[in-house]
Amino acid sequence: MINYFFFPESYKGIDIVYIKESIDKLNEAMMMKDKNETFYEDSSFYITEYEDKQFLHEKLSKSYKDLTNRVIPSMFRRMKRTSLKVVDDILTLNAQYPDVWSNCLWGWFNEEDRHHIYSYDYFASNRKTIAKKNSTGMNFHETMSLLLDKVQISSNAMGQIRNLGNGDDFKKVLDSICSLDSYNTTSWNTGGFQVNVLLRNYNVTISDESDTVKKKPQLKQKRYFKVSDEIGSQYCFYHVKLNDIRIHIYPDEDKKVIYVAYVGAHLDLG
Repeated sequence: MINYFFFPESYKGIDIVYIKESIDKLNEAMMMKDKNETFYEDSSFYITEYEDKQFLHEKLSKSYKDLTNRVIPSMFRRMKRTSLKVVDDILTLNAQYPDVWSNCLWGWFNEEDRHHIYSYDYFASNRKTIAKKNSTGMNFHETMSLLLDKVQISSNAMGQIRNLGNGDDFKKVLDSICSLDSYNTTSWNTGGFQVNVLLRNYNVTISDESDTVKKKPQLKQKRYFKVSDEIGSQYCFYHVKLNDIRIHIYPDEDKKVIYVAYVGAHLDLG
C-alpha cells in the first residue's frame, strides 16, 4: 500500500559518506518492512554515473567494498523489479502505480517530504503519517501495524473500532490510540503507568474509575474485558474520555504495554 522506489540518480555528485549513510538506512528500512510496504528498483544502479565518466557503484566500491559486494546485492534480492524507469516525477509513478496510499522515492534530496526519503527516522514517522491519513474503521486492522509500535488492540475492541466507519468518532479514537502508543513507546519505559504524563504531554483526557465503581461488583464486572490470549481478561478501569465515547485500557505494568480492550459508549455507573 506504500511503494518505495530506489533512486540512484539522486546520488550524483553527493559526498560518498552521505550516499553510504542513505543506503545503509534504506537497508535498515527494508529490514523493518511491513506487509503493507513494497520496495522497488529499476536496475539502474550499476549504470548510473556519479560524475562524468565514473559510475556510482565504482565510486562507492573504492571506499566501501562490503557495501557494494554484499549489502547492496542482498538488498536488491529483497526488492521487486519495476520495468518503469524511476525518475524524480511522482506523477509518473502515481500513474503507473495508482492503487496505493503513496509512492515514494528513496535517495538523497534537498529535503524530505512524503515522497522523498533518505533517512530511517523520517521513513518511520512518514509511514505513520501516510497510514493514519488512509485509515478507516474498516481497514484499521491492516494499517495498525504501521501506526502502532507497542499498543495492542483486543479482538473485541477491533470489532468496535471497525463499526465506527470513517466519521469523526473514528478519527478521535484513532488520534487517542496513536497518542497512547506514542506515550507507551517514548515515555513509559520504567516505573508505573502515569495518567498525569498522558494528560500533560500527550493531550489525552484519561482517568481511573472511582472507588464507588470499583467497590460495586456489578459495575466492576462491566469493566472486565479480555485483553489478549496471553494474559486473558483484566479489569480495565483506566479510560480515555471522548465526549460520549470511552476507550478502556489495561496498562500491563510488567511488560510496559498498553492494551485497548473496549471502544464504545459510556459504561453504566449505576
